Amino acid sequence: MSRTAIERQRERSEWIERAESVGPILAAHAETSARAKTLAAETVSALEDAGFFAFASPKEVGGHDVHPATQVEAFELLAAVDVSSGWVAMIQAETPGMAGSHLSDGIGLDAVFGNGFPRIAGTANPEGVATALPDGSFKLNGRWSFASGIRHCGWVLANSVVIKEDGSRPTPEDGLPPVIGSVVEQSRVIVEDSWDVMGLEGTGSCHYRMSDVVVDPAFTTPFGGVHSNRGGPWFVNPTVTFLSPGHTGIALGSAKRALELLNGEIGNRTRFTQTGAVADRGAFQRDYGEKYSQYEAARAYALATLDEAMAWREAGEPTTPARDARIRAMVTWVTDACVDIVRFCHHHGGGAAAFTSSPLQRVFRDIIVASQHIYVADTAYERTGAFRLGRQPPGLL
Repeated sequence: MSRTAIERQRERSEWIERAESVGPILAAHAETSARAKTLAAETVSALEDAGFFAFASPKEVGGHDVHPATQVEAFELLAAVDVSSGWVAMIQAETPGMAGSHLSDGIGLDAVFGNGFPRIAGTANPEGVATALPDGSFKLNGRWSFASGIRHCGWVLANSVVIKEDGSRPTPEDGLPPVIGSVVEQSRVIVEDSWDVMGLEGTGSCHYRMSDVVVDPAFTTPFGGVHSNRGGPWFVNPTVTFLSPGHTGIALGSAKRALELLNGEIGNRTRFTQTGAVADRGAFQRDYGEKYSQYEAARAYALATLDEAMAWREAGEPTTPARDARIRAMVTWVTDACVDIVRFCHHHGGGAAAFTSSPLQRVFRDIIVASQHIYVADTAYERTGAFRLGRQPPGLL
């Protein structure tokens, strides 16, 4: 069922207001989060109380099922205050969205979502191994990476490659999926103190391990999305499309943050040997105007693409690999554009931006790390280019 224009505007206004309301708390604890290498408890509580952990989940499990374009705008505002806080809000919103839409009805869904809305960390890549056991359960082994926010979560969603007990991969005749997701209590995993990074320090995106952890099939989900058990039209998307609002919003928020910093104290400084502030130079004004236009173009491109994609879904039009490739290429291009903007801002930050205490250096380091995510790899351009040229692209990503 599609939202009316009035419902869209009401929803948008509500979530922008919520994002703005938590901004002061995120800002006040950003340094604490970076030093601790995990979000400060005050930040976690503020995001959770404002509803952001339930932001992108089906209403049937207590979520809000917010329109993807509004998700972009809200994540942008959070990241424009503190990129790490925005990133964790994204992961803690999208991961329960995937679990809540794809877990089957029964004890698994009830255990995860039946005692208040859960905090769930997750790893999209199938880095572990799930051995199929005769009783239908799976034994998990392996090491998973980039579990943002795992230290304050009660559950993890881990994807794993399925094998049979003899170590071989299943065939279609075995009736087993090639890859599964498993929702596991955080107490059953070993969280490593591995998050020693140059950026996104406050996200606490640690590795975690499991050894012979047996999971009931009621706690497993299919890999890749598409066949959802509940939720609105956005939940029928493949995982790579479902995740697109979050990555887009984080990139835009990073660029917005950098541009605002450069337009403030940094741009008003007078450098040695110069008679006026940086912002008084015609050459700087020209370049700043170009970069701000680039930010606005990226933002408009993102919102228009996701508005159109949601309209397809609400109209019942089928998802296609070509359309999904187009959406992912948008996210990659927006991220590339925002990295370019932040690089420009950092360059004009001068010597002050060399210090780790510089907020401009932090947003620079944050977006450089965020841009390494597999979701925004340049293979996205190859896929959409192949489809537009009438070719079939290889692989999934």
